[in-house]
Amino acid sequence: MSDIVRMVVVLSLIAGFSSAALTVANIKLGPQIEKQTDLYVRGPALERLFKRPAEEVLGNKVIIHAVDQDIPVFFTKVDGVVSILAIEAVGKGGFGGDLKIMVGVDLNAGRMIGMEVVSHSETPGLGARIVEISFRKQWQGLPTDTPIALTTAGGTIDSISGASTTSGAAVRGTNDALVFVRDYKDEILKSISEL
Repeated sequence: MSDIVRMVVVLSLIAGFSSAALTVANIKLGPQIEKQTDLYVRGPALERLFKRPAEEVLGNKVIIHAVDQDIPVFFTKVDGVVSILAIEAVGKGGFGGDLKIMVGVDLNAGRMIGMEVVSHSETPGLGARIVEISFRKQWQGLPTDTPIALTTAGGTIDSISGASTTSGAAVRGTNDALVFVRDYKDEILKSISEL
């Protein structure tokens, strides 16, 4: 019996030390992991939205603490005034799971500059077609003061043939981003001014 107790104690100590070591490593490497995620995961979407290298935009980032999550917001300034925001959003309910998208908003014009896909798990040849330019360009120039919708629901966004679930997730994520900008615009601009 004492051998079993000794083995349980030793294994518990090993598990405890391992857990503590992994927690410390995660805390210490967290900023570097976030920096790499920005560059290699969010970076391509930001390059397409802002039409400039990601390295120029990545330094212009604030994290806004919303009700149930932290939302990264990237921005550009023209003559010292914030002009464009890129808001990361989650399009819930895609066929292969949730989509992570980036929605570009021109604050001066009150219009979207586009929608880019950051990551997805959609079916190749069907839902994965959300990354195609022909689908994404439908967001360009749409007003930011009204929700968007698929054409089947009376909106202007044509869904991808055979992938209406994925298309709907992109629309839902966009509408969440628009609501976020409306509700948190003052906080976003205040956070940017404090940089």
